[in-house]
Amino acid sequence: MLGWSRAYPETTGYIIPTLLEVARRSGDESHRARAIRLGKWLLSIQNADGSWNGGKHPSRNPTPSVFNTGQILKGMVALWRSSRDTVWLDAAGRGSSWLAVGMGSDGLWKGGDYRSTGTPSYYSHVLWPLLEVAAERGDDQAREAAARGARTIVARTRGNGVISGWSFQEGAPAFTHTIAYTIRGIQECGRILDDRAMMDSVTPALDTLVRRSELRAGALPGAFDEEWKPAGDYVCLTGNAQVARCVLIQEARSPDLRLVSAAAKMVDVVCGHQRLQSPIAGIRGAVGGSAPLSGAYMRFRYPNWAAKYLCDAIMVLSDRLEKEP
Repeated sequence: MLGWSRAYPETTGYIIPTLLEVARRSGDESHRARAIRLGKWLLSIQNADGSWNGGKHPSRNPTPSVFNTGQILKGMVALWRSSRDTVWLDAAGRGSSWLAVGMGSDGLWKGGDYRSTGTPSYYSHVLWPLLEVAAERGDDQAREAAARGARTIVARTRGNGVISGWSFQEGAPAFTHTIAYTIRGIQECGRILDDRAMMDSVTPALDTLVRRSELRAGALPGAFDEEWKPAGDYVCLTGNAQVARCVLIQEARSPDLRLVSAAAKMVDVVCGHQRLQSPIAGIRGAVGGSAPLSGAYMRFRYPNWAAKYLCDAIMVLSDRLEKEP
């Protein structure tokens, strides 16, 4: 397929916080206006039960999605915190209520989603926004359910730091994209719950990723199996930026310039593959799915979330570097 795909509600949701942060830093209110437009569009396609559908919009087979709903909650919460307009918190509340109804006693969802029959470990990235909404609404029941889910996922941690089930497909190698989803979700759940042990649980995985990145000048292999064996000779650029962000969260808890340096190298790798020049205006500034572009993750495509995660990593890295003399 050539050209733009249909709209993607999932990533639209979590791009909103990035746009709001860019607006805050730059003073350019066009970014805030764009975030609000995206939010209003998401409101217009929210299901009556509070969920959002999976896949692209309009969907050929509309089905409510746990993961997509969780990612959209991030945009709703960010807009609420930015504007204090209750329309955003109300929508987030309906979405979180739908998520909570479907949770089992272990805090996870039984129906599976995307390519898995059970709840993948990267659904820590759903539990995180669920906790954010619970904090805003004072919903102790949702908070405890999400906390159970986070602990269930942490319990999957193997002796080598791998968290079983963090790939898209059961038994398959995991892209650094979903590895970082899992780690970041656990880090943020631990932060909100004030659970130091939960945050510490991802340290072995991050230590391995930092070592692997240092051996390749910041260019992580695009995927790993559960023995940390690389799968394929390419870089998942989205995952590289996401892992850098996770490393910076770790470093903020325990300052270490070696971690700052490692994160900076990961970010530099992604920046080196950003399309800054193109005769096609829509591609300028884009980041490919993989490097080379023929790599296994989002082959020959420029996903909007790759640019989003690069923006996030650059902003946090810049803040950290400004603290150094």
